[in-house]
Amino acid sequence: MINEKSDGNFPAHGPNPLKPNALKQLQNEVKKHKATLGIIFDADGDRVFFIDNRGRFVDPDVISRLLIWHLKPKKVVIDVRTGWLVRKFKIKNSKLKIHESSVGHYFIKKLMRKTNADLGVERSGHYYFGPNIHNQKNLYFDSGILAAIETINAVSKLPYSLADFSDLFPPLYRSGEINIKIGQPQNIIKKIEKKLKNQAIKTSRLDGLTMEFNPSASPGKAWRFNLRPSNTEPLVRLNIEATDKRFLDNFLKKIYSLISN
Repeated sequence: MINEKSDGNFPAHGPNPLKPNALKQLQNEVKKHKATLGIIFDADGDRVFFIDNRGRFVDPDVISRLLIWHLKPKKVVIDVRTGWLVRKFKIKNSKLKIHESSVGHYFIKKLMRKTNADLGVERSGHYYFGPNIHNQKNLYFDSGILAAIETINAVSKLPYSLADFSDLFPPLYRSGEINIKIGQPQNIIKKIEKKLKNQAIKTSRLDGLTMEFNPSASPGKAWRFNLRPSNTEPLVRLNIEATDKRFLDNFLKKIYSLISN
C-alpha cells in the first residue's frame, strides 16, 4: 500500500486519479514489485481505477466487461458514454439485458431500481451493485472498495493475466471526456445533429446527443460520440469512441469546427 497516511494536502498527487501524473507512482510500483494489478481510488473511495500487471492503465469498459463475466448479472445499467466493448457484449447461453441511462448517480440508481438490475457501470469509475449480487440487500449503492474486491476476485479466476485479458479485445480509441466552453449549448447540439443526421446509423437524445456512424466506404471503421450540456456551466461535454485513431482525430476536428462556426 502506498500513500496510506491521510493528508488533505495530497502531497503525492491530486485526489482525482484521472488527472495527469496521478497514475505514475502506482504504475512504477506495480512494475517494481511485479504485482498482479494496481488499484487507485479517488479521495472518498467511490471511484476506482486499475493498472494491469504491465503497468498500463486499464480502461473502465474493460473492467466492466470483466465484472460482467465474473458476477454474471442478468441485467446491467450503463450510461450514454459506455463504449462498444460493453454494449456489444454477448455471453453464450445468457439472457443478459443491458439498459442505457443518462449520466449520473441519480439516473443510474433510478434505472437500476426500475429494471431490478444487478450491476451498474460508468466510465467515470463508478460501479453500482444491486440486491441480487451475493444475495445481499445492497441498495443499489456505488462502491469503489467493493468494485476493487470483485475485480481482484475476477482476476484470480482468469486463466491469464489482466494485461492479457485486456489484449483479447480489438483496439478502440477514446477521447476521454472533453469539456468545451460555449454559450447556448442546446443550440450547438441541435446544429450538430442537423449537420450529421444523414450520416448517422443511430441517433439518441436520451442525454444530450449520441450518434453512431459506420460508413460503408470504410468497412470495419466506425465511431460514435455523445455530446451533452453541463447542468451547471456554459459548456458541453464530449466523448468520442472510434475503431481507428484517424477517425477519432478527424471527427474531433469536425466537432470543433462545427462548434466554432
